[in-house]
Amino acid sequence: MAFLGGLRIEREIANLFEHGDYDRTQIQQSSYDLRLGEEYYISGKKAPEKMSEKKQYLSLAPGQFAILTCHERLKLPRSVLGLITLRNTFKMQGLVNVSGFHVDPMFKGRLVFAVQNVGPNDIRLRWMEPTFTIFFADVEDGKDKVRKPRLGIELEDIQRLGGNSITLSKLKKDIDTIRTVLLIYAPFAVALFIALIMNIIKSNAGAKIPNIP
Repeated sequence: MAFLGGLRIEREIANLFEHGDYDRTQIQQSSYDLRLGEEYYISGKKAPEKMSEKKQYLSLAPGQFAILTCHERLKLPRSVLGLITLRNTFKMQGLVNVSGFHVDPMFKGRLVFAVQNVGPNDIRLRWMEPTFTIFFADVEDGKDKVRKPRLGIELEDIQRLGGNSITLSKLKKDIDTIRTVLLIYAPFAVALFIALIMNIIKSNAGAKIPNIP
């Protein structure tokens, strides 16, 4: 398998991406940096949301899952395979890709990624920021296969991700709530317990001791 170098990507970029969606400045030595798309979904939300000029950032809490999209739309020929990865900047923060790592030949549309924040801190992502990297490789004897163009996040993507995720921030909040409840009500419980013991002692002290013959 031979990977496409930066010069070849630049020559053939119009055959790899939909017209107008690519940015030649994102071409690297042997790859292309994909920019973050506007549509995203964070686990626990009711529906996907969109970023814009007024809302350019999204934040993932520790442990949280999300579905992200790329701005670029691909149109791979049958002779080219794509391999994708997160940029190292986000890997070092604890963001991991939990979906596929390759793009089949003949794929058309936007790439959709499922990711999770496994780091200790919130991770902030910015719209149109280079977030993923794709490598292109030649494929011999590729087979034609009609594929439905991928336009964005679909219902089945959200269903696969599941419901609310248990994040570290949520766990901390629950622990803090329990601690507050204990601090408020524990003294009353102790006082009630002591009063009950004292009442039992007084009752036993006042009881008549039977004569022993």
